[in-house]
Amino acid sequence: MNEEKTKSKFIFNCTECGKCCERDVSVYLDDFRDWVEHGQMYTVLPVLSIEGEYGSVSLQLDKQTKDDRTVCALYDLENNSCTLVDNKPLSCRSFPLGYNGKNYIVVDMDCPGLGQGSMTAEELARMRETARADYEGRQQTQAVLPMLQALFIKQFSMESQKAMEELSPDKRAELEKILKEK
Repeated sequence: MNEEKTKSKFIFNCTECGKCCERDVSVYLDDFRDWVEHGQMYTVLPVLSIEGEYGSVSLQLDKQTKDDRTVCALYDLENNSCTLVDNKPLSCRSFPLGYNGKNYIVVDMDCPGLGQGSMTAEELARMRETARADYEGRQQTQAVLPMLQALFIKQFSMESQKAMEELSPDKRAELEKILKEK
């Protein structure tokens, strides 16, 4: 007996419920380019964090909590919408569709917009293109970010060393005393 493998059709229409804004929102270098181009970098910069440890870091948007609900810091809880509107991070625009370098995958089967309504071939192609851009942006950022981190650490270390060398002996002794206490 020859059984055919049936593949369910991907249909997604965002319900703007904000559930996706409850996850960790990753940010990539391509997002920076987009935000600078659209004048939104100063909106994003205050809520941007570096997560992880040396050599294995990522960029993420901070979170906010209100009424026992924790969401992305850029999500407007009063209006149930993203404050970035048309310039959301790639990881948000591709959600809930992901790409792993070979296949498209649904990254959150509980997303309320899955299976809702209908989806044109053009809309599906656009979602796939965005999922691929998300994957490529993640790969590029993961390759470059540790090098940038190392350069910044090197620069800060050199500046700290220079500042220490310029301290008077009294000020240096005072600083060493403070550091020992902590």
